Amino acid sequence: MNIWLKYGALVLTSYLWGSICWGLVLSFLVKHEDIRLKDNPGVSGSVRQYGWGYGLTVGLLDVMKGYVLSLVLHSMSIPSWVPIVSFTAVIVGHNWPVFFQFRGGGGVATTLGILLQGYPVAILWALPFAAIAGVIWKLVPRIKAKVHFSPFISAIGAVPAAIWIVLHKPWYPDYVIVVALAASVLIKGNQFHVRAQRQRLRNYANGMRDRFMDHYRDNNLPPTP
Repeated sequence: MNIWLKYGALVLTSYLWGSICWGLVLSFLVKHEDIRLKDNPGVSGSVRQYGWGYGLTVGLLDVMKGYVLSLVLHSMSIPSWVPIVSFTAVIVGHNWPVFFQFRGGGGVATTLGILLQGYPVAILWALPFAAIAGVIWKLVPRIKAKVHFSPFISAIGAVPAAIWIVLHKPWYPDYVIVVALAASVLIKGNQFHVRAQRQRLRNYANGMRDRFMDHYRDNNLPPTP
């Protein structure tokens, strides 16, 4: 088999593996509906719609998706650029899955799985910062209104994780992996935030229209005899 075909097959397989978006799969199989009609299909959306047990199950499966891929690729003798492209492909597949009209999750849990396999100490170092960021997001309405939860805690947690990697892994492909995955998470997370803002505006506009029509009907009723 041509070596370039082998590398291309690995990248394509990574994308298809990422396209198995468990939040969507379980919403179809367990809830018999499309969660995307209500919320994003990631962990946070699953928790909001179906509860913590369901949401944590989705999160664990998405983490394992990244973890298993990282474990397999690190066991293979391949050039350093192949894992970089493959890790990016699995996140792209999760965020824009070919099996689900390219409408998937935010990529946070899958990214966590990739980094958890390759850099567990970096993840442990970043968790307290991410937790503090979550509390700040919850308590500060201005931040909550402008930034989506997932990209906010991911961005804050990524800083100490990146510092740890730079100090302990002086190898440039590691930096590329972190930057590529962080960019994907931030892009998709902000898309969810913008979508939610648009939905709120539509709801507000529909509410104003309904109130105006009710007021119009009330003022134009024929007089009672």
